[in-house]
Parts: sequence; structure tokens; C-alpha cells
Amino acid sequence: MAERRTLSQRVQSPNHADPEVVRSFVTQQPPTEPVAKGLPDLMPAVSSQHNSYPVGLIPITVRLSPEIAGALKRVSLERQLARADYFSQQEIVERALKTWLQQHAASTA
Repeated sequence: MAERRTLSQRVQSPNHADPEVVRSFVTQQPPTEPVAKGLPDLMPAVSSQHNSYPVGLIPITVRLSPEIAGALKRVSLERQLARADYFSQQEIVERALKTWLQQHAASTA
């Protein structure tokens, strides 16, 4: 059976932990020497030549008045019941913003 240790003993001696990594984590200081020696790069470098948008959706937060939020939810549910092409609140807001941005981008250019 494995040796039982108290929590304080366990915290004092983490298994397989590099003391330099532990020190840098606790002090929130960068390590004085490279930690990963010979490990492959898991995240490939992003080329600065391509100024493309990231793939997927980017979460943003906005505050709406209760009337607009309620109307958006009601329209979304009505469109879902009517089996419309797009019915989620996200799709409705995205299409409305796209239209607004296209109209106002031409006037500011």
C-alpha cells in the first residue's frame, strides 16, 4: 500500500516537478533559464504575413435594454417555431450588424 502523507507534506514535495518551474510559478517571475529543453513546439508560430481573421466565433458582450432583449428573444422563438432558415439570437444579431456596418461603412469612407 502507498505511503500516506499529510496535505502539507504533499504540497511541500510535488512529484516530478522542476524546482525552477515551481519557483517561477509561485513568484510569478519568468524562469531564469529555458524550462523546456528538447521538447517539440506544440503551438506552431503564426506567420505575420497573413492578416486573416481567426477561424470560428469570437465572443463579445453587449448590454441591451429590456425591450430590445425581449423583442430579440420573441422573434427568435417565433422564427424557430416557423422553422425559418435562421432563428438563433446570434444569427439575427449577426445579420443585423452586418447590414448596419455595410450601410455605415459606405457613409464614413
